Amino acid sequence: MNVIDLDRPAAVPPARNRKSQLLIASALVIGVVMGAAVTYGWSARRWAEAQERQVSVFVFAEASQFLDGLPAGSVVIDGRVATVTLTRRVTLVNAGPMPINIRDLSGSRPGVSVRGVDKQRWVAPGATTQADADVQVDCVHGLPLGRLPVTLSVQTSDDEDREARPRDGFDSTPWSERAEAACAGEV
Repeated sequence: MNVIDLDRPAAVPPARNRKSQLLIASALVIGVVMGAAVTYGWSARRWAEAQERQVSVFVFAEASQFLDGLPAGSVVIDGRVATVTLTRRVTLVNAGPMPINIRDLSGSRPGVSVRGVDKQRWVAPGATTQADADVQVDCVHGLPLGRLPVTLSVQTSDDEDREARPRDGFDSTPWSERAEAACAGEV
């Protein structure tokens, strides 16, 4: 049987030493700060590595001199031009951080398709190169030319094959006047 003496104050366990509490709190804060620093460093390194592997290419249509005569590859049905195939120049700009080999270019939308010439083209970061592209236009459904979604087949310096797509597509407007004239049979 336990007897409780009500005249005596309750026994309070001795308070922890203030220094040991401060030491424990300091160790926890230091651990949290070190953990955050290590996590940030790891995250920043992964982000930087991802940026270094990113492929970014700009594609521009070049307006070129008109040629006399109906373009080769044109299809004429009942005396009217149905489709034309024009060979045009594109300028390719490597806007990424590493050299790339631009192998091929292709794109299409209803009535228009673009195919680049399959060829090796190593382009340094910030450098440009030119390539020929065959543009096939359905004279009824493909005009006027405008933005086309295009895909580039690219190889990086670490021999990895990738596809690159310009975010806003490819502006083929500089070729529109020539395509319209060819479709009207005015060349």
